[in-house]
Amino acid sequence: MKVNGLTESEKITMKCVWDLGEGARLAHIMEVANSRYKKNWKPQTVSTFLGKLVRKGFLEQYRDGRYFYYHILVSRHDYRCRMLRDDLDFWDDGDVDEFVSELMDKKTFSIAQRTEILKMVSKKY
Repeated sequence: MKVNGLTESEKITMKCVWDLGEGARLAHIMEVANSRYKKNWKPQTVSTFLGKLVRKGFLEQYRDGRYFYYHILVSRHDYRCRMLRDDLDFWDDGDVDEFVSELMDKKTFSIAQRTEILKMVSKKY
């Protein structure tokens, strides 16, 4: 699966869609972006970002009556996994040891968060 990069505004828009779930409408997406992310976006602004996400293959738009709805094509999980992989490849040249060292650095997460990560990794893998 190829996942194209997103601008900050596209990430916020996509995060709103993921949070709202399947069949999100423009008005709801705008409401979440404006309240949760302190934006002052108008419908046309959100519509522009949604159109870009459709063109990039993240969403599919469909109409039911007078409203457009959005079907999620790229899950949050798949996107996050791809971004982590891209970070590993770009910043650490594929060096997993360096990547884990950065992940477990005290500047990245608190001791409680790092402990939780270690517990989860040892339990799942």
